[in-house]
Amino acid sequence: MRAQSRDDIQKVEGHLKALGWPVISLAPGTWRSSFRGKSGVFPLVIQVDDGWCKLLVLPIVRLPGDADKAEKLYLRLLKLNGELMLARFSLDEDGDVILSVELPLGDLDASEIRDSLDVLSVYAERHQGELRQLVV
Repeated sequence: MRAQSRDDIQKVEGHLKALGWPVISLAPGTWRSSFRGKSGVFPLVIQVDDGWCKLLVLPIVRLPGDADKAEKLYLRLLKLNGELMLARFSLDEDGDVILSVELPLGDLDASEIRDSLDVLSVYAERHQGELRQLVV
């Protein structure tokens, strides 16, 4: 396990600044942002943690209380994870469905962050509506 370092944090901050991506610092190595899609605004969190840069769109949807709806959501998320490139869906401890990309910090450059943000925006826009329909 590798702790976050000041150099890692500065590297990611520098890449975000070079991309012109607006962020608000929440804590050292954690930033909040958002992006606009056709169907609304998507919240974004960027974290430097344990040798990784994590870009997280959360929540995409909340896990439903109904077991049948939850099972349908799980099955769809598993299928989507097999189709997505670079990104994946997961659940956090609060029952939020997250769309994320994790990049190793070692050779990270701004183009990788830009590509990840592009992928997240496309997939969030493409799949949020369908996933919302599964949980209502």
